Amino acid sequence: MYTSGIDYFAYEPGIMKEAYCNLCDAKMNVERNVDGPTSSVEAMSGGKHLHDLFTCPNTEEEWHEHAIELMDEMGETASKRIKKILQEEIDEILKNRAI
Repeated sequence: MYTSGIDYFAYEPGIMKEAYCNLCDAKMNVERNVDGPTSSVEAMSGGKHLHDLFTCPNTEEEWHEHAIELMDEMGETASKRIKKILQEEIDEILKNRAI
């Protein structure tokens, strides 16, 4: 599953030549001139429009999914110590590309 703004981006056609994952910095796959929705709200309302779709090639890797889950946890905690621990774990996962 993709996370918009991290490993999934939709841009107006031709705006971006290439994009990189905001988690693992991998060069993203691109599909040009896709005619469809770019959000769940647009999909539910039956809307669609032309866009270029960028997706990370590592999205389905277990380490990538786990790192995103840890990022979500970082966003939910108010603790600076826990955020630091989570960031250290994310850094280790990204370095080794393994859990």
